[in-house]
Amino acid sequence: MSRLIFTDRGRVLLHANEEIARWRWARKLLRVSSKAKHADLWLFVRPYPNCEHPLKVEINGKIAGTIRADAKAESSWQWRRMPIAVRSGVNEIIVRCDSPAMNTWMLGIENGHANPKSFLSFDRGRSWQNESMGASGVLRGEYLIRIRVHDERDARPPKIIYENPKRPRVRELRDLVPASIRKITDPWRQILALRTWVTRAWTYEAFGRSYSPHDPWTVLAWQQGNWGHGYENPIAMCVHYGFVLSSLAAALGHDSRGVAITQDVNSPHGHFMTEIWDRRMKKWIAHDASYDLHYESETPMSAIELADHSRRSDLRELMRRGPGFTSNDPRLLQILNQQLRTGKSFRHVGVWRFNDVISNPPSAPPSHGSVNYCETDFVWYIPAGEERLEMFPYRTSNRDHFSRAATR
Repeated sequence: MSRLIFTDRGRVLLHANEEIARWRWARKLLRVSSKAKHADLWLFVRPYPNCEHPLKVEINGKIAGTIRADAKAESSWQWRRMPIAVRSGVNEIIVRCDSPAMNTWMLGIENGHANPKSFLSFDRGRSWQNESMGASGVLRGEYLIRIRVHDERDARPPKIIYENPKRPRVRELRDLVPASIRKITDPWRQILALRTWVTRAWTYEAFGRSYSPHDPWTVLAWQQGNWGHGYENPIAMCVHYGFVLSSLAAALGHDSRGVAITQDVNSPHGHFMTEIWDRRMKKWIAHDASYDLHYESETPMSAIELADHSRRSDLRELMRRGPGFTSNDPRLLQILNQQLRTGKSFRHVGVWRFNDVISNPPSAPPSHGSVNYCETDFVWYIPAGEERLEMFPYRTSNRDHFSRAATR
């Protein structure tokens, strides 16, 4: 048994995080309610290329250890774990390093907190403030530092929220769907046609300068005009394909939700799909609008079924592709052939909790896919007997939690 203690939701922005240096120390306060002494500290950090200075971590006034950059690994966001001793009550975590410049380590921060329990020092810990945080001095938020205590029960997975097709903004979204697709009366054929249309709607872009909101009108407008938020070449990638398909399907009356998959949360192999409830088969079906595909065994398969199947064999014979994906981009083809065909991408599967992104836009995760997985609003599937993804609060091996029909 274990429980995660956290004060952030992992809603990190791509270009707005904290820098750690000789005169810039970060501090986090986390309250442990149990009498447990042993725990794991999890930090969401990114080392610079050729990073030579280690991060030094203090717990309650004592050095707990250091974190060094992996010289063989590329510079990327990653979760780093450190075994620690904790006490009942408030625990103080301080993160620092000896670099004179802000060119060594970044620490993830979630902006927008009124009274965060995270603090920044400009004088090596003599004084602390929780305003003017981040490299530009304009953030106020919570650092992505979490503690997993080993003698408490994991949090119970929360309810998954779905879009209400009767809400005005959702009904208006139907106008984006071509009339030929709206007229299809067979639900399965309608979803396949919609998926193909979404796949063809824009060109996959993961390395642009500005991140498209999870708003179908805006994604299409930014991509068609190649301009968004003041810059050319806006980002719209797998998560955008997934949420656009999910939102348009909801507008047509289907229950839908976002699903994250990855071989490893600390790798660049994350991907995003859509699950849509099939009323005839009474089950969730995983659809990939980035590649216009799904998987079939005896029936079309859910993401949880794919997670279990991929532990036994690959998915080559199960993949069913539509005509929408025609790209020759080497990176996209590598993901298709080395991750999605083999089933490696389904090692970890998480369902997004808040799928009402049209009627409630703040439900969507900001910058998702441009940083590694860090959002606490995923409910992760952990097969029985495995203990993984300890940096997230909501994990379950109960397949029924993921197979239930949508409720509102």
